[in-house]
Amino acid sequence: MSTFREPTRQDRVKGLWYLAAYLAMVVGTAVLLIDVDWPVGFVVWLVLDFAAVALLVRSNARHSGYRCPLCGHEFEVSAFTELVSPHGTGGGGWTYLRCPRCDRKSRAKVLVREA
Repeated sequence: MSTFREPTRQDRVKGLWYLAAYLAMVVGTAVLLIDVDWPVGFVVWLVLDFAAVALLVRSNARHSGYRCPLCGHEFEVSAFTELVSPHGTGGGGWTYLRCPRCDRKSRAKVLVREA
């Protein structure tokens, strides 16, 4: 079982850099593909965008964990669950998940997996 810790400022800055790189890729590919024929350029852009989202979600699922606010259990989730679960920033990062221990849904606190 992995151990987790509270996210630090450095973790948050790293996340912002990933987000900036993703946004630069989306805008950059859109600009590069603007002169390509409509259906071909759009499909290529869409495939690249989905691939970038998949990489971000996979990375986040591998490097983060969650703490249930109701029972304190720390756990991991799959990349699919990471993708489809509601997220928020209020009171620190949270994701709305079902705890595997107490089987109740709540805003689980986002943690960082120890290396």
